[in-house]
Amino acid sequence: MATLFEVYKEACKKLENKQKDEINIRMLLCANNNLNSMSEFFIHKDENVKDLQRFNSNLSRFLSGEPIQYILGEAEFFGCKFNVDKRVLIPRQETEEVALYALRKIMRVFPNKKIMLADVCAGSGCIGISLAKHIDVAGLFLSDISQDACDVSLSNIAKNEITGYVLHGDALKPFIKHGIKLDVIVSNPPYILNKNDVDKSVLTYEPHNALFVDEELSIYRSILLDAKEVMNEKLLIVFEIGYDLKDKLIKLLQEINLDCEFTFTKDMNDKYRIFSLLLERKIEA
Repeated sequence: MATLFEVYKEACKKLENKQKDEINIRMLLCANNNLNSMSEFFIHKDENVKDLQRFNSNLSRFLSGEPIQYILGEAEFFGCKFNVDKRVLIPRQETEEVALYALRKIMRVFPNKKIMLADVCAGSGCIGISLAKHIDVAGLFLSDISQDACDVSLSNIAKNEITGYVLHGDALKPFIKHGIKLDVIVSNPPYILNKNDVDKSVLTYEPHNALFVDEELSIYRSILLDAKEVMNEKLLIVFEIGYDLKDKLIKLLQEINLDCEFTFTKDMNDKYRIFSLLLERKIEA
């Protein structure tokens, strides 16, 4: 029977880029032998591999280009772990920046207030669930047009031991239907215009309906047009956006004549990644 370290060395010989990918081999072996960390891998490296057939199957999937998160069925985001598979996008580091921005903005706009929080186009629910672990919420809602994504969101509410509700439907329509009023909306909607901007592995394995937006930015338009229908006294909206959407979104705001404060913020790669808006209900004299 082969040891963990022996299997690790043999598997690394099959990698095109050992420096980049060898950590994924260790992750596969840790999952295979129920080890919780890289330090445990080295502590137990001389133990036998528990299920070599399973490891070889997972290794074959990885060498074929399938993302490691889908093989493991799990991804880390904002200090939490989330179930992920081909029904939802894999949480990205750039999206962690969006979550951190939203967290800080919420604390400034709503100090000492329990908020009604919605993660729209939630996918795995990683943004909304992560935020709800760091702030007081009166209610957490995760919504998606994909029933498959809703099912994954629901599993992640349970996984992270948090109270929340999942709504199936397009943009803000389910909130309007159920009469739910909100203080904060966070959303990572489809935002890619050009398929050439996407890596081959993403195109092959991740759900296209969560990746690509039309030229009319229909999902953004829908959320912004319906925003006043679901807002409490104030409504903070934080979107993750594509690097090339700033001008189109400004034009969209002009078209729909939405009276609000808005800000575009760049990410660590100096690309516009965050679009935030603050709407306030006008008090009539």
